[in-house]
Amino acid sequence: MILYTIFTKDEMGDIPFFCPANYPYTSTLIRTACQVRAANLLIMWISPAVAFFLVIAALIISFCCCAGKDNCCIA
Repeated sequence: MILYTIFTKDEMGDIPFFCPANYPYTSTLIRTACQVRAANLLIMWISPAVAFFLVIAALIISFCCCAGKDNCCIA
């Protein structure tokens, strides 16, 4: 993920990352590609962070619910 970001950081040339509307794009297709790229990178970085926090939350809930109980996870 880090390597992908490093290798593709300049693939849109000098177009800013968040694709401002006032930038002089050569076509609307270029602006659309810029927006798709920005969304792809944001989701690529946000997804693991969300997954990490969900796992931490699940572990905290599990430990809080099972504190002092034997076999609390067995139904």
